[in-house]
Amino acid sequence: MSNSNTANNNNNTDPMFVTCPHCDVAVEVIKLNCCIFRCGIYKASGKQIDPHLPKEECDRLASCGLIHGCGKPFRVDQGDDASTLVVTICDYI
Repeated sequence: MSNSNTANNNNNTDPMFVTCPHCDVAVEVIKLNCCIFRCGIYKASGKQIDPHLPKEECDRLASCGLIHGCGKPFRVDQGDDASTLVVTICDYI
């Protein structure tokens, strides 16, 4: 499953928001490095969870209510133009 999210990011440094393809929560994308994300913000600190956390840890964080979001993985890729991001469900790596 994939969906397109329109974002204004002309200089590639402005924060953008995409919708998690698993739970429809808004996720902030600050920078596209490896393009892998986890849907989760720590409730205690407000920071995003590590995009490479193992499934077991993501499931634990979500089931214990320690994060906002579902903890599931997805990819964010640049679309055909600079203002479009393509969000795709991916697996844990």
